[in-house]
Amino acid sequence: MNLTLNLPLGFRPEYALAYHGRDRLSVSERVEGRTLFKTVLVDGAAHLLEIDLIHSDAPGEPRAGIRLDGDVLPPETLERIVSRMLGLGSDPVGFEALVAPRADGARIVGSRSGLRIPLTADIWDAVCWAVIGQQINLSFAAALRRAMIERAGVRHAESGLLAHPDPGRVAALEMEDLTALRFSRSKASYLIGVAKLIAEGALPLDALAQGSAAEAEAALVAVRGIGTWTARYILLRGFGFPDMAPIGDSGLATALQRLHGLAERPDIKAQEASMQAFAPHRSLATTHLWASLADG
Repeated sequence: MNLTLNLPLGFRPEYALAYHGRDRLSVSERVEGRTLFKTVLVDGAAHLLEIDLIHSDAPGEPRAGIRLDGDVLPPETLERIVSRMLGLGSDPVGFEALVAPRADGARIVGSRSGLRIPLTADIWDAVCWAVIGQQINLSFAAALRRAMIERAGVRHAESGLLAHPDPGRVAALEMEDLTALRFSRSKASYLIGVAKLIAEGALPLDALAQGSAAEAEAALVAVRGIGTWTARYILLRGFGFPDMAPIGDSGLATALQRLHGLAERPDIKAQEASMQAFAPHRSLATTHLWASLADG
């Protein structure tokens, strides 16, 4: 299946490519130049999705080329997946208009005007990233995620990439399957536990995505092993809710400290107060603040 997806003027492909290519050793995604490859699981089989962003910032007609090896998804479903991965649901114009009058508005946006929030291909992928990433750095989280995918994923023969396992495949794992991969017992228990809830329909991610962010957050934090930080990361990167701030995040606290010139990193209460000023665009504010850490 081949499709062309029209993109908004001013689209900046580098952010989607950087996000999905942040694990250079990934076994389920690969970035080559301006092309993103991602394996997807459809009816138990792995299929290769190719997103060509060569013309994504072309003047006048920015577009993405989409190819899936097989007519296994309706075109609208395929477009929805790609739109998520490229962050097309973001509202950079609204956010930048909000911060423009601020004295620090130019520093918040920096050279990142047009930044969007790339999402995971589906919500479940964000759940895995968030649970696996609790209390560890990105490098180790990526290594654990790779190991989990190698253990439970489905291989795409032609590319050699693996499709991320669905909740049912992770729910079928034993604790020892994951602890053998360097998962802590608690992390293994949390991941298998939430996978079982999703697989059994007790945590209906797609239905929650149609409701409010508050309802979705309440459902997530009711799950063993998911606290406020984890829930809000999932709501931001998985659900794509626009007004989320993962309060308590170390990187966010450091970015706020730099922004406001504070002697110490702000505590939870101060972080909440600072981020409230960015409503209803706290997700984009968070993403800009995270990105600002690379500014030096």
